[in-house]
Amino acid sequence: MIKKFLPKTLFFRYLLIIITPVIFLQIILTIVFFDSLWLKTNKGLVNSLSDEISTFINLYQNEKGDEEKKKILRLFKEYKPYNIKIKDGNISNKQEYSKFAFYDRLLKEELEKNLNYKFQFNTKIHKDFVKILVEYDDKIIDLLVPKSRIRNASGRIFLLWILVPAILLISISIIFLRNQIRPITNLASAAEKFGKGQYVVETKPSGAMEIRKAINEFEKMKKRILRHISQRTSMLSGISHDLKTPLTRLKLQIEILNKDGKLDKIKDDINEMQKMVSDYLDYSTSQSELSSNKFNLSVMLNEIMHKFSGSKIKLECKKNFFLIGRQHLIKRSILNIIENGLKYGNSVKIKVSDPQDKIVIIIDDDGPGIPEKEKERVLRPFYRLDKSRTASSGSVGLGLSIVQDIVNSHGGQIDLLDNPKGSGLRVNLTFPS
Repeated sequence: MIKKFLPKTLFFRYLLIIITPVIFLQIILTIVFFDSLWLKTNKGLVNSLSDEISTFINLYQNEKGDEEKKKILRLFKEYKPYNIKIKDGNISNKQEYSKFAFYDRLLKEELEKNLNYKFQFNTKIHKDFVKILVEYDDKIIDLLVPKSRIRNASGRIFLLWILVPAILLISISIIFLRNQIRPITNLASAAEKFGKGQYVVETKPSGAMEIRKAINEFEKMKKRILRHISQRTSMLSGISHDLKTPLTRLKLQIEILNKDGKLDKIKDDINEMQKMVSDYLDYSTSQSELSSNKFNLSVMLNEIMHKFSGSKIKLECKKNFFLIGRQHLIKRSILNIIENGLKYGNSVKIKVSDPQDKIVIIIDDDGPGIPEKEKERVLRPFYRLDKSRTASSGSVGLGLSIVQDIVNSHGGQIDLLDNPKGSGLRVNLTFPS
């Protein structure tokens, strides 16, 4: 359940590891400060105010003469930061305070606890003062008390000291985390591009020792793969060249000797051998090209449509789709599938869509299709279906193998399915967008 709410990226997971202890520490410090210092200090200030009010009332009541009472009132105004007035009357029962405001609750509780007179107060009458009314002997003492007198300002200072270091710490952590995670991001991007068959420049090792080691090992692996592809391509190119020369010489000799047509079967065998050598070379070189570029898939499919203008081909492509890859190889793959579809069927339908950051090319034909048990086998090199894909038809079993190889080298996937609209084959080519 918790995993659903955890960040997906490495950066935010590391950031969460740093932020979580900081938040818990801030909460603990706030609770300790609030309970042991801030709350007690504010209660002490309100208690002190209650004592001063009680003292004033007692002194004022004990004096009988008007002059003495005026003197006490004058002294109280001089030495206390209160604006105090005395008038006749009684306090109404309407209390103006908010039950949800912390200072209002605190002021009410402490005044009730320490002041033995009926009172009212209003904390909203002024942003800097609290109005307190105290009733005694049909008289009302009207006090305008500064809020600083009953509210400890250290709360704001404490919040400032709590938030500023936390923000500073998190900001510094973000900077360091970005620097540490950047090499991992670069490595992941390079691996993704290399897996899609795109050209990748050498990744410079940076970051922690373990990350540097991973980058170095990736570069070694990439060089080994490229070297293997290059060596295999060179070897097969040499073999193809060596085989083509004697085959061409044999073919010319048979043309000279085959005056009565008795050597036609030998001629067909030589043509088949030449086709086999060419297909085998194509199969090996399909991986050797690494340069990729962004191209318009929709334009390319329309070009293919014009090439087969006399055939029954339908294209459903409602907008422009763009791919990054080797355009000529992808075009060759699609041509291969279309040619097979027209060879063993009468019509082909192509549809392009882009679900979930992918581009899917669906190619349907109305041919005999491929049996379920043979669908995996036909993707193997040199495998041929006995009934429909024979050597006499000019196929040596490399067509779909080359298509699969090209699609896989672009980080894609090929799926062979039954045509849902009847007999025939559906080929799904899925590429990352």
